[in-house]
Amino acid sequence: MGVLDEKFKAKPLNYFIQCGIAAAVIGLLMSFVNLIEHTGVVAALGATTFMIFTMPHRVSCRPRYVVGGYIVGIAVGIACSQAYDYMPAWHTHAGLAITGGIAVGLAAFLMVTTNSEHPPAAGVALGLVLQPWDVPSLFFVLGCVVALSAVKVLLRRVMIDLL
Repeated sequence: MGVLDEKFKAKPLNYFIQCGIAAAVIGLLMSFVNLIEHTGVVAALGATTFMIFTMPHRVSCRPRYVVGGYIVGIAVGIACSQAYDYMPAWHTHAGLAITGGIAVGLAAFLMVTTNSEHPPAAGVALGLVLQPWDVPSLFFVLGCVVALSAVKVLLRRVMIDLL
């Protein structure tokens, strides 16, 4: 068994092009990060970019799942963050850990029950509990998700699943 993936040996150009496009798109989007104060909530975009450009034909990479998953993740993250803020008795390490766990579990539950499963979006829910956030950051993340999905739709006929 060799070190290189068999698909890579068969279609190396797709690997270089798709990963290069992923780097260019996320690089362009991240050039606007200085416009927002709380960049921690954008970290899940790296995983989303990886998924969209390395396995573009998987169900969880369809725009409905990507955008829907982020909407669920953001809504749950906001709700759990607000609940944590309004319960001073929970302002401990354990309380934060429990709230973060609830955010991930609830986001996962809502994504699978609404057919909007996108795993990195659960990370957004957790990030909103663990770090400060603001509304412009959330709109930035949603805008990036829509842009990534649009690029994926435009290129879907030429991209292959690399995994």
